[in-house]
Amino acid sequence: MKITTIHIRNFLGIQAADIIPATPVSLICGPNGAGKSSIQEAVRLALAGESVRVGLKKDYGQLLHDGAETGSIVVSVGPQANSVPLPSGKAKNGLPDDPRLAYVLDAQRFASLDEKARRAFLFDLMGLKLGTDMVRERLAARGCDAKKIEAVLPLVRAGFDAAAKEAQTKATAAKGAWRALTNENYGAVKAADWTAPVPAGGPAPQDAAAAIAELEAEIAEATGDAGDLQRQLGQMDAAEQQRRQRAEKIAGLVAKADQLPKAEESVARALAERDAFQPKVEALRAAAGGKQAGVSCTCPECGALLQYLAGQLAQRAPAQADPDAAGRLPEYERSLSVLENALKSRTAERDAAAAAANQAELLRKDAAADAGDDAELRGKIESELKTLQEAIKGVGEELTAARAAQRAGEAAELTRKAGQHHADVVAWDALAEALGPSGIPADLLAEALGPINEQLAAAANLSEWFRVGIERDMTVTAGDGRPMPCCPNPSSGARTP
Repeated sequence: MKITTIHIRNFLGIQAADIIPATPVSLICGPNGAGKSSIQEAVRLALAGESVRVGLKKDYGQLLHDGAETGSIVVSVGPQANSVPLPSGKAKNGLPDDPRLAYVLDAQRFASLDEKARRAFLFDLMGLKLGTDMVRERLAARGCDAKKIEAVLPLVRAGFDAAAKEAQTKATAAKGAWRALTNENYGAVKAADWTAPVPAGGPAPQDAAAAIAELEAEIAEATGDAGDLQRQLGQMDAAEQQRRQRAEKIAGLVAKADQLPKAEESVARALAERDAFQPKVEALRAAAGGKQAGVSCTCPECGALLQYLAGQLAQRAPAQADPDAAGRLPEYERSLSVLENALKSRTAERDAAAAAANQAELLRKDAAADAGDDAELRGKIESELKTLQEAIKGVGEELTAARAAQRAGEAAELTRKAGQHHADVVAWDALAEALGPSGIPADLLAEALGPINEQLAAAANLSEWFRVGIERDMTVTAGDGRPMPCCPNPSSGARTP
């Protein structure tokens, strides 16, 4: 790209500037405040769309020269140009976009990137692309496993990072397989010479399978017999629990039944009180309503009208309503209701006590018919169960030894498989390292950095600045080769710390 004209109006410290570069390199100089940085920022805004002073377009009015209401920037490259009107900032880009321009216009941008971003930029800048055939050759030259190379080569098209991550994932999976097989934590040193332990004791490995089957059958039979005995003991325990619960229930019912005589007396007393008071209420009711209490009848001899009340016969007199009786009647009726409720309550208590007595008698009959726990039978069952459990324990120990012997026969195969998993880990790790930033990508960059560093050295000689270089590990150096910090001012160039 060769800039042919720079047109600036009312931008920062520049009121008006029209520059037509006549040489490949143009030096813009002047005292502080003359507008050198303003020209640089104007070109950066037009070509890269980056404003150094403000972050938002709505604030672009702050970029206008003192008192100006509008401004403009136009940077032309031959017939094509990028223009930025101010304060709107609605750029018109006639020049093709080039992401590398930002690094030309911002001297510290590359140095401020991290290692990964620097590699990515240089790969793009140098157009470094490798076909799978060349990657295969480079991996093979590093001694990587051929089959594993073919497994990750398709991912190289998506970038070295994707292929390296896949190889690392495979290495992690191989470590997991090693751990699952050995029941131990993986370590590169330990895994390199790990061998499966060979248990001592038990039958010979060739006889282990038959012994295991026989012992497992023996344990299964003994376990079934022990289960039957445990069920019998469980039934006996349940019966004993029922007997205890029945005895407790009988005791509670007897205590309740003992209240029956007292409850019957209470019923009789409540009944007598109710019966004694009821005639009074009936008499008041009759008097209050102009009716005579009792039962009307006639004398069988003389035919006179009689009134029978409370066991007494009296001559029936004409009935008249009694206001005084009507006034006392509500209170008497309430008292009668209290007596009737008391009678109901006492009757319910008597019935409950009677029911408890009947239920207690039935439970006593059940208890009398129950033979109770057979201590001799329980002891016999417990003894048989203990014998079976001890036998199961002994056979279990034999089974453990037989299985250990079987594992001993498999130790060689286990060792071989563990060794294969470790070999996979080593191979995948080597492949991940080869595809990682310090592997083939670093080799490619190292090959490409030669021309770049030569150009940087030539520029340093021409400008008489410190020599800047890019190392294999992406460190930017200056002068004596020490790492270079990011410069605070684009015009200061490279400097030593």
